[in-house]
Amino acid sequence: MSIAYRPDIDGLRAIAVLLVIFNHLGWSLFSGGYIGVDIFFVISGYLITIILTREIQSQQFSIARFYKKRVVRLAPAYFTVLSVASVVAWQVMLPGELTEYFESVMYATLLLANIYMRKEVGDYFSPNVENVPLLHLWSLGVEEQFYIFWPLVLWMFFAKSSRKYLWLMISISIVVLLAYAQLKLIQNPAKAYYSMPVRAFELLLGALITCLPQPKLSKKLLQGLVWVGVIVLFIAAIYFDKHTPFPGLMALIPCLATAIVIYLGQSVPSSNLLLSNRLSTWVGKISYPLYLWHWPIIVLFGIYMLPLNLEYQIIIVLLSMLLAYLTYALVEKPLKRFVMAKNYKVIILGFLIPASVFISVALTVKSNDGFPDRFPPSVQAKQEALHSYAHLIRKKCMDTGDSKVLPDPKDCVLGQSKEEVDFLLIGDSHANAYTAMLDEWAKDANLRGYDITQSSTFYLPGIKRFVFELKQWKELSKFQERNDAITAHLKNTHYPMIIMAGSYASYFGDEFKLKDGVHQSEKDIFKGGLLKALEIAHQSSDQVILLNDVPRLDWDDIPSDCNIRNEILNRHAPCTVSKASYETHLKQFNQVVAEAKIKYPRLKVIDPNKIICDQQACKIMLNNVPLYRWKDDNHINDQGSRQLGVEYLKKFGNPLKDIIEN
Repeated sequence: MSIAYRPDIDGLRAIAVLLVIFNHLGWSLFSGGYIGVDIFFVISGYLITIILTREIQSQQFSIARFYKKRVVRLAPAYFTVLSVASVVAWQVMLPGELTEYFESVMYATLLLANIYMRKEVGDYFSPNVENVPLLHLWSLGVEEQFYIFWPLVLWMFFAKSSRKYLWLMISISIVVLLAYAQLKLIQNPAKAYYSMPVRAFELLLGALITCLPQPKLSKKLLQGLVWVGVIVLFIAAIYFDKHTPFPGLMALIPCLATAIVIYLGQSVPSSNLLLSNRLSTWVGKISYPLYLWHWPIIVLFGIYMLPLNLEYQIIIVLLSMLLAYLTYALVEKPLKRFVMAKNYKVIILGFLIPASVFISVALTVKSNDGFPDRFPPSVQAKQEALHSYAHLIRKKCMDTGDSKVLPDPKDCVLGQSKEEVDFLLIGDSHANAYTAMLDEWAKDANLRGYDITQSSTFYLPGIKRFVFELKQWKELSKFQERNDAITAHLKNTHYPMIIMAGSYASYFGDEFKLKDGVHQSEKDIFKGGLLKALEIAHQSSDQVILLNDVPRLDWDDIPSDCNIRNEILNRHAPCTVSKASYETHLKQFNQVVAEAKIKYPRLKVIDPNKIICDQQACKIMLNNVPLYRWKDDNHINDQGSRQLGVEYLKKFGNPLKDIIEN
């Protein structure tokens, strides 16, 4: 059953999709552009509920016909984009990437993309999502999962109750689900973002509009209120950002604004110039394929290491609109006629068969490990290095559970497996990433090391570390717990050598905060903690070593697989980090170390970067071995770490042996 065309709703769709695109392009003005998805949810809930209630009340409702209409509406463009994206992925993705991509295809085909993203990708605002071509399909998963239940709920409601109570049922559901959403947001915001039950109240807000009486206000007042709703949407898109607690209560702002525009606009549907002009309605008509196309295109540009400058942003927008229009004109519109076909034929031919094909292809790719033979052995070897993670190889030693308890020395051996422990390694995940390098040095010097590293925990006794979550700073309790455990351990244990390492640059930025109850500036707090750590370490050992950290790739926007991409894509993109960036970001740390060396002249600083850096730049590959982890801009991988150790021995000798001999 059709409903009257509303140009203002197409205008809302245009606003929604453009906000999402601008946000994905990194336009800082629209840091909250992700609310475009929430606008879509409210619109969808409104339109589908109107159709369902009319069909149920006129006794024309059929669940099979409902799903047939959803197939006709969504499947043509959906499977078109999936097909093209999959062909391109085969050409440009490494075996590991291709396997992950087709796993996401399998979930997306079954309308479970949100579940895949929640399990495998995590935080929607993390840089890691930039290489996930089907990330945006999470919203389609949420919507279609909602429509598994909503038609049945409405059908059962009308079988037992009168329409006049529908608003009450929906209102109660909204309140309950909003409370649930807020609870899940507090418990785990990254997972809550993709959850259908968390988002359900947004679709129900659209459904609630269908229960409200026609507004009886003057035309001018209605027009003014519609403009207010639109302005609120833009304010939310501008002032919200990745730190805004979302969804949950904050999602009410764009959702209620959208609901107001839809509700009041039904009395003045063509009076809003922004929503009802020809350009807005045209963009609204192609908004669905435009939403489908834009993100894979952005990801493809990223795979080719093309910068998202203004020129490429304009190209992405124009290319997305061209493909969206072609999909709309050549695929969506011609196939709309199949809405008159039999239900089972449309569902089988339009969904079940293409879904089966995609799932079969995905399983084939997975069973063949992404078909590594598509590339020469050199590429396969490099990919293996990218995926060698020290924290997984040494999983009995790193982040073992209780921060207050140090790991078993038998599980955390570096170098020779002998009785006496010669050195203790303390620090965070960057220290852990150095374990293969230290293992090479220790074996060469006939030493045994004990690794007690823990992620996010450089040794700074007496200091608390805070991370920013849901618009507030929360203490990272494991930081102080592990450091207290190290301090207690060192009071009773003496080592010939203590080696300290960590991610230093992050302590002088805005990633987190430190507090010691005395100093105010991050530099002073870090300095106080480091001097205290060095005092304890010098009292508990004969020699203290500080390892310099490696450069971060995000300083120059270099992907960890840059060299491999150049090889397989015939590109010549620069794959180095400038030495100037490295020195700038570590300037404050080096100043603190210089002061520390005055107080502790026997402190030895070892710089592994002498192997990869010259006066101008730092390499990210050594002896054809990538140094960093896959999709990681600051941790070196295990094979790269070992190469670093081997090359250091060749060029500069063994820094640990020098200390032992002295």
